[in-house]
Amino acid sequence: MAESSPRSAGRRREILMAALDCFNEHGIQGATIEMIREKSGASVGSLYHHFGNKERIALALYTEGMRDYHQSLSEALAEATDTEQGIRQIVHTFVNWIANHPEWARFVFYSRTQVAAIDLDAEIHRDNQNYWKAIREWFSPRVKKREIKILPMECYSSVIMGPTQDYARRWLTGRASTDIREFADVFAQAAWDALKP
Repeated sequence: MAESSPRSAGRRREILMAALDCFNEHGIQGATIEMIREKSGASVGSLYHHFGNKERIALALYTEGMRDYHQSLSEALAEATDTEQGIRQIVHTFVNWIANHPEWARFVFYSRTQVAAIDLDAEIHRDNQNYWKAIREWFSPRVKKREIKILPMECYSSVIMGPTQDYARRWLTGRASTDIREFADVFAQAAWDALKP
C-alpha cells in the first residue's frame, strides 16, 4: 500500500505516538526500536519503511510537533484584527498547543539538542528560518507604524514568551500544579503591557 494512503498515514501516526511515549519515558538514547515496535504494534519492517531508524523517528516527532504549532500560530495571527489581539494570540496559541499536547511539548522542550544533532539535513534549521521569516513579516509593519514598542527584532520573542515559557517548563515537569490555561490571560496581558507603545 502506498505510503500516502490513509491506512499508511494512520500507521505512521501510531508509530510516532508510541515513540513519543518511549522517548519521554526513557530518553532518545534509552528507548529502543523494540520498545517502539511493541508499544505501537507495528512490525520492525513498518518502522523502517516509514522512518529508517530510531533517530529519524525522533526527528520526525520534533519537526512535526513544531510544524503543527507554527501552523496554529500562523492561523491565529491571520485572524487577529489588530496588533494587541495578535500579541495576545501569540501567547494563547502557545499555551493552548502545550495544554493540548503536553507529551509532545515535553519532548520538544527537552530534546531539542539531541534532535538537532540527528538532523543532518538541517530540516529544523530550514523550518526555523521559514517560521521566523513569517513572524518578521507580521511584526515589521506594526513596528514601523509604532503599534509595538521598538526593540531589537531578536528580543521580541523573549519579551512576549518569557513568562509563558518559564511557567510551561515548570508545568510540564510537575513543578507547577495549576493548569497553564488558567494563566493564559495573565501571560497575554503581561506580553501586551511589555510591548504596547
